[in-house]
Amino acid sequence: MAPETGRYTITNVKFRNLVVLPDANDDSDLVARNEENVDAERWNITLLNNKRYTIKSHGFANFAGCDTRAGPGDGLRGRQRNQQWIIKETRIKGQFNISPTDADVFWGLADGEYDTPVTLASAPNDPKNQWIFTKV
Repeated sequence: MAPETGRYTITNVKFRNLVVLPDANDDSDLVARNEENVDAERWNITLLNNKRYTIKSHGFANFAGCDTRAGPGDGLRGRQRNQQWIIKETRIKGQFNISPTDADVFWGLADGEYDTPVTLASAPNDPKNQWIFTKV
């Protein structure tokens, strides 16, 4: 079951890193880190009437965003304008793919290093492109 509206951390299934917006600048990269109890790692997830979501940083009030019709390898950034996302549970309960509404790509990590940018990938079944939402 997809997440309800609320505040969450977003953790990568394979690497166990959290999605973080490191600052309030428009167009800053979303990155993977393992900081604990900081607002930069908390996200306000809002379920919309159309069953899509907005994902907004609790720490800096910017939204997760990507370019229109983004492709594999394109990065995710914090932006002032909102963007809608599809959050869909994988075959494994509690694990999700996150994708833009206008392209068949998914949030992912290339590796588990500190500050690895969150990018879009084409393989939804790869655990490095799957996420766990933990309510905080």
